[in-house]
Amino acid sequence: MEKPTIFFSHSSSDKKTILPIKDKLCSITSNVLDVFMSSDGQSIPFGNNWIHKIEEGLNKAQIMFVFVTPVSVNSAWIYFEAGFAYSKNIEVIPVGIGVSIGQLNPPLSLLQGFDITSTDSLNNFISIINRKFDLEFNYAFTDDTYGAVFASMTDYNNHINIGDIFKSANNTICSQCREPISNRIIRYDIDMWAKNIKDYLKENNIKFASYQSRIVVNGISVEIVGKEMEDFGNILHTGHNIIFNLSTQNFKQTFELYKELALNCLTNIEQITLTFDLYPIYDCLKRNVDISSIIANVDNDFDYIEDTVDYYLYNNKIRFKVDRVFNLRERAYEKTGGHITISFNATENVEYSDIISLFEGMIKCGLLFKQSNHQNVSI
Repeated sequence: MEKPTIFFSHSSSDKKTILPIKDKLCSITSNVLDVFMSSDGQSIPFGNNWIHKIEEGLNKAQIMFVFVTPVSVNSAWIYFEAGFAYSKNIEVIPVGIGVSIGQLNPPLSLLQGFDITSTDSLNNFISIINRKFDLEFNYAFTDDTYGAVFASMTDYNNHINIGDIFKSANNTICSQCREPISNRIIRYDIDMWAKNIKDYLKENNIKFASYQSRIVVNGISVEIVGKEMEDFGNILHTGHNIIFNLSTQNFKQTFELYKELALNCLTNIEQITLTFDLYPIYDCLKRNVDISSIIANVDNDFDYIEDTVDYYLYNNKIRFKVDRVFNLRERAYEKTGGHITISFNATENVEYSDIISLFEGMIKCGLLFKQSNHQNVSI
């Protein structure tokens, strides 16, 4: 007989906040329940298909606790998971941590939930589980668990500002590219993509400006450059491109829209990519041998990727690489500055907070740093 399943819907960046609740809950219930938490490293073991495991966990769940924090409050993903669960007649319960559920927008504001404001409020988890499954567990949450939950909350207002470090973020996609293994030419209909983007913006009542082959909307510029060439066998033409340029000001909203456009308008795209350009005051380690030396001595957030020496992995879902800046006039690489390129699967649940977490992790371990603190830079 399968154990009853409880689903924790949350932002992966809230892992340190939510995990003490899961651990204490499993201890109190003596593991007679399954608690599915996608970021705990156990519910979805490494190497498994992330989206399939999420769906599997949702299909088994009888209760979903939706954790709303200052990080996740604007995340479309928790609303998606909650809507999916509600449609399956799963009991959906919003839980506010540092955010009052009374201030949420529908549909979560229409559901009965609670805020975690004391040790006693943590025992609401036990009350709900006892009622749902006709059990009699003791109310055993302690002040230690409450303190662990809120230990990381003081960090929410101290995140880095993307606009202070990077002057822009961009992505250029050519209408023709070679598949690495087969060497065959892959073709994308980027003119159709541009039409899809305009149609999507209109259908969702998002105001935008456009002129000829360019679209500007909410901090994003989309431009088509060149024209598609005829098919000449195995000859690759790279003069037809769609260029996305993102402002790093108010980047949270810009990134969310960029993801929406990529997922809904760019057909057959499996990877979402962005290249961030550093301001001159910042620099980063660029040699793979130096990067590997750093990540070998930090926690499990950073890892290698099999079959490549260019990209590294962060938090098991964001790929990143670092490139030097080439000066065309001098025909040489710049000694400082650089580009940081990130990419992730289009179906992956990567949020703005994950991007912030990546760059904060790079700063913490010395992969990314201010020039004023590193005068003796050598390439």
